[in-house]
Amino acid sequence: MVSNGDRLLIMIPAWNEAGNIAEVIGRLKKELPDTDLLVIDDGSEDDTAAICKGLGVPVAGHRVNLGLAEAVRTGMKYAIRHGYAYCMQFDADGQHDEKSVSKMLKTAKNEKAGIVIGSRFKNTKRGFGAKGLGSRIISACIGISGGVKIADPTSGMRLFDRHVMEKYVSSTHFSPEPDMLAYFAHHKVKIAEVQVEMNERISGKSYLDMTGSLAYMFRMCTSILVMQWLR
Repeated sequence: MVSNGDRLLIMIPAWNEAGNIAEVIGRLKKELPDTDLLVIDDGSEDDTAAICKGLGVPVAGHRVNLGLAEAVRTGMKYAIRHGYAYCMQFDADGQHDEKSVSKMLKTAKNEKAGIVIGSRFKNTKRGFGAKGLGSRIISACIGISGGVKIADPTSGMRLFDRHVMEKYVSSTHFSPEPDMLAYFAHHKVKIAEVQVEMNERISGKSYLDMTGSLAYMFRMCTSILVMQWLR
């Protein structure tokens, strides 16, 4: 195992992100030239993997699309195997802000947090549309279940320490969703939030429309309040 001290690996799950991935990598390399990157190509049918390799970024590939949970698990296994103390989940569509990474890593170290969330709402108010309402309800469920207040439980910009990584990869029941936050909060893992800005997607569109958002909220709330207690 290669020792990387207290260093960070940025893992970028990607599925058919050929239109976005080069710019995302370019932004990260410019802002964080000494931080290691790993792209998890989750069965892409386009040139995502070839673009990353051409830019000199390591790629861990899945032959078929296995979904975000398995992509994150692959990234965490790589981080553990190579001795990283922290890894960060970073979107391949350009929405996450590379300028917030250093602040999140500093927070993890200073506050000894197992999970640090890049939060859109730590210092700003959520809207009252379907997504905003869903986020508020999920936050309330985590508060009931885990006893902590999380302002932005649906943010996908998250940093994890080694303990959380090891727990995550040891079970196939975990996914990088709000119910995972509730589980770790319930088990006394410190969760911190850092205010970040989110960008618009470079290209493509979100898969969550109104119906999808409501279904997602119902699924997460059910898992948080019921299923996690069985683990």
